[in-house]
Amino acid sequence: MCRMKSYGKTLVCLAAAALLACLFSGCSSLRKVKDIKVTSCGLESYSMQGLRSLSAVLALGIDNPAMSFTVTSLDGVIKYNGEDFATYTTTGQVEVDGRCVKVYDVPCTATLSDGVRMATLLSIIRKGSMEGFTTDLSAKVRLRNGMGKTLRFKGLDIQEMMNKDSGPK
Repeated sequence: MCRMKSYGKTLVCLAAAALLACLFSGCSSLRKVKDIKVTSCGLESYSMQGLRSLSAVLALGIDNPAMSFTVTSLDGVIKYNGEDFATYTTTGQVEVDGRCVKVYDVPCTATLSDGVRMATLLSIIRKGSMEGFTTDLSAKVRLRNGMGKTLRFKGLDIQEMMNKDSGPK
């Protein structure tokens, strides 16, 4: 009888150790999700949709040390010297490969904020620089097992991202 109790305690201890190992490996995966980075951004193509909006395809570089996932929506605000300049949103889903650095084509639409005048936009275009532009973005992602998460990035420097090498496609 005493031997049976000892065996049962050992089994419970092993099960507890296995459970803890699973939890810690899950935490490791969560840390990897937090390490996802937007590494570059470029404009592949665009077309004007009236005077205040456009449709575009962005080349977005993503460093993903975690598992593959699907970006189901991506919304953001572009700021110029700290003031809202435009809002944007994706028009489709993007499949992001796991454990790699890759550039993805992301179709989106953008609309100038109400306070932005066309003269400001034209002077920025003439300048030819993205200095002073930052973006805040929110991306809803879904893992293959159906779980979802919203990733938020604040104050990404657009000039810095555009100067980086986009890497292989």
